[in-house]
Amino acid sequence: MALNNVSMALISLLTKDAVFLLILLMVVSALARTKQAAFAVMKRNFIGYFSNPTGYVFLCIFVFLTSVAAFWPYEFFNSNLATLDQLNYWFPVIMLVFIPAITMSIWAEEKRQGTDELLLTLPADDFDIVIGKYMSAAAIFTASLLFSQLSTFTTLAILTEGSLDTGLIFTTYLGYWFVGLAMIAIGMIASFLTGNLTVGFILGALFNAPLAFASLADSVSPSQRVAEWVRDSGIARPFDDFGRGVISSSSIIYFILVAAVALYVCMVLIGRRHWTGGKDGNSMAWHYVARALALVLFTVGAVMLFRSKDVVRADMTEGKVSSLADATKTLIRELDDDRPIVIDAFISKEVPELYAKTRYELVNLLKEFRSEAAKNGRTIQVNLYDGIDLFSEDAALAADRFGIEPVTRMFREKGAYTQKQLILGAAFRSGLEKVTVPIFEYGIPVEYELVRSINTVARGSRKRLGIVATDARLMGGTVMNGMSMQRVEKHPLIDELAKQYDVEEVDLSGPITPGVYDALVAVQPSSLAPQQFDRLTAAIQAGVPTAIFEDPRPIGAQYVTATGDAKQAQGGMFGGGGASPKGDIRQLWDVLELNVPGQPGMQGLFSPELVWQQHNPYPNLETANELWLFIDEQARGVQPGEALSDDSPITSGLRQVLAILGGAVYAKKDATLKHTALLSTGPLSGTLPSQVVGQVMTGQTTLAQEIQGVNPSVPIAMAIEADKSAEGSESETAGVKAVYIADMDIILPEFLLIRADPDQISDMRFQFQNVTFALNVIDWLTGDTSFIDVRNHEPIYASLRMIDSVKEEAASLVRKRSREFQTQYDETIREAQEKSDQEVQALREEIEELQKDRETGSVSPGELREKLTAFQIKQANQQRILEVQQAKLQNEREQKIQDVRREAEQEVTAIQNQVKTAAVVLPCIPPLIVGIMVFASRRLRERENISKSRLK
Repeated sequence: MALNNVSMALISLLTKDAVFLLILLMVVSALARTKQAAFAVMKRNFIGYFSNPTGYVFLCIFVFLTSVAAFWPYEFFNSNLATLDQLNYWFPVIMLVFIPAITMSIWAEEKRQGTDELLLTLPADDFDIVIGKYMSAAAIFTASLLFSQLSTFTTLAILTEGSLDTGLIFTTYLGYWFVGLAMIAIGMIASFLTGNLTVGFILGALFNAPLAFASLADSVSPSQRVAEWVRDSGIARPFDDFGRGVISSSSIIYFILVAAVALYVCMVLIGRRHWTGGKDGNSMAWHYVARALALVLFTVGAVMLFRSKDVVRADMTEGKVSSLADATKTLIRELDDDRPIVIDAFISKEVPELYAKTRYELVNLLKEFRSEAAKNGRTIQVNLYDGIDLFSEDAALAADRFGIEPVTRMFREKGAYTQKQLILGAAFRSGLEKVTVPIFEYGIPVEYELVRSINTVARGSRKRLGIVATDARLMGGTVMNGMSMQRVEKHPLIDELAKQYDVEEVDLSGPITPGVYDALVAVQPSSLAPQQFDRLTAAIQAGVPTAIFEDPRPIGAQYVTATGDAKQAQGGMFGGGGASPKGDIRQLWDVLELNVPGQPGMQGLFSPELVWQQHNPYPNLETANELWLFIDEQARGVQPGEALSDDSPITSGLRQVLAILGGAVYAKKDATLKHTALLSTGPLSGTLPSQVVGQVMTGQTTLAQEIQGVNPSVPIAMAIEADKSAEGSESETAGVKAVYIADMDIILPEFLLIRADPDQISDMRFQFQNVTFALNVIDWLTGDTSFIDVRNHEPIYASLRMIDSVKEEAASLVRKRSREFQTQYDETIREAQEKSDQEVQALREEIEELQKDRETGSVSPGELREKLTAFQIKQANQQRILEVQQAKLQNEREQKIQDVRREAEQEVTAIQNQVKTAAVVLPCIPPLIVGIMVFASRRLRERENISKSRLK
């Protein structure tokens, strides 16, 4: 299967190359028909280059250098992404070696051999000679680049098992081709200035160096503005689009204009024979200098113009890694012209593998934000501080001015866990508004963080979100838990919501007027006092959008009363408890026209049934049972868009949500409101009475004994809104808009930690989207659905699957061996404990006999005390021996586990080194073989007409 994928990826690339070469062939054919002399010059130089073994040596060096730059750096395997970022960084340096090697003989060799005069006497003008020479060099470079592309692509295809982004690789090499066209034209200037090949090579490298190293202007120029201007004038900025898979008109125009100006200078140099030495020679020289400078100024102006107004800008990547969501583009278009956005992003030099994709995505998106803003006449200024040291001036600026400090994270490297610090944050400013993202966690969508932050500073005002004060205490506070008071910290979801909304607590001490809050969040509203509950119900009925999390049996917050349980009064440590009145949840169900299965409980309450489901996508999660509801689009027997409904923007595009001990919720048969089931179980599911679940949890029975029948597709979350398609009736519920979730554990704080760090438990790699679901619910209620679109926009990045497979096999082996070591450890400890108990038991039995004899008077008290003392000493010694043995065995177990992990890491490193070696060495072999064959053929031809006596 992997081989088929590799073959298909290679065919896809070859198809793109074929189209590209066909276009070039059409250009060459047009040249052959209209400019026969230029075509003859091109053909002569191209064939001459590859008829010489030296050409293949340079080709071999070029392929070797590109392969080393692409795969040898540590960052390639550390990032685990099938990109050419490392080659992009080193490519200008490689070109400073390879391009002068091609151009140094363009005209210098003609002068050295004296064939320049012969060329100039051909029935052709100067343009024919220059363009013929240029196209021959471009053809040589194109052939070399194609060979490098195929070798690099093959390596990446094998590493990704054929899942790499063909569009990204093709576009990147297209960018290399445009870079080469510009540098070849500049290198030709050097060749036209001298007749010495060595001097031509050196001058070609020197002339191209300013464009290649312009990106380093920050370290040379004291002026930030000058440094920025110099940096943008180099090849790094226009090539950056190609390197990210984007074809932009501004980048293409840049390279074409640079090449055109350089070729014009070549025309001037080859045509100077017409006016040098004459009476107007000096004036003509200054005339052409003025022309060249005018062309340079024109090029600079054109590049700046087209850079701010990209006529064409297309993301050619298959995974759309450089594309913005439609909602993001709309936000940028609607930005205020008078409120420019300034983004200061800080990224440390070393970024661990887990954060490598986040770093890549952050840099990509920031540049796309800047380009999209310029395209729409808006201003988003991006100050990107990439590759900074933790103790540099830039790091100090991030900490002092924006509060972005190095963050410590735990990572596993070379078989051991180590702590590393990284900087990966950004600050957003507009006017007096400022938002800081201290760290872009790798589990949170980067585009969502950027859009939310820009939206906050751009608007200056936020929508208002009310958190109903229930026993869940989302805003923090104190609660009664048993006979004592318990401090509850603010729920981390509130901090997440506060990044987008003005969040405040609502105590329901009075009625809620519609329009005061854009939405309400009520977690376990059944815990409210009757009067407060009635006010909440009235607000929902009046049209206040509300998210309701009502749990029939809360697990994460034990202090929250279940729906069907009586609420204990706050009697405190002096008693005075008893049942405290609480709202009747059935009144809310009636307003929302919901049918919740269950049974009447004590004191007039109602106990909803709980849902069970037989599906667990995480076999290593041994604590999970049928009451853990994995709402999973990949579950067996579930149709696409069924478990997480495609009919609502809240769940459309989501893949997995976990609910724990959740309840069922249906729409009434005669409902007039519109109900959409958001979360539904799979085919192997059903419900159980709350009382039975309680017995299961206390060990009185088991789920296997109690599960009788199957009730597939049980809804546990429902979106409710007025049915606008219904023929108008002015009912009391005409303005209702709510989302009812029959589980409050769906927003446990642990899910926010998992969202930020989904790989924190390496054996699991959870894919829960609970937080995204909750945020989507709030956004849908407030009518701000653009953020939902942004959260659902996920670019697809190609990873090194072969290396991932090796790592997974190594991790599986580590887990297996660790379990074996643990079993051996437990068995050895058990045997040692039994042996110790047997030795102590013998003394214990002897003492019991002595105690019986003491009662009959046959044993003296002193003798009994002596035996008791010996028993205590023996028991203490055995305990110490057991503890020492246990500590020793524990150390041995940990050491064995560390050794297995280290061996696994070494195996992965060994495979990576093999890949590096193969990727660098193998591509060099074909051009070397061809070069040797050309050399041998050339030598044989030279010896054909030589007499045997002269060969001695």
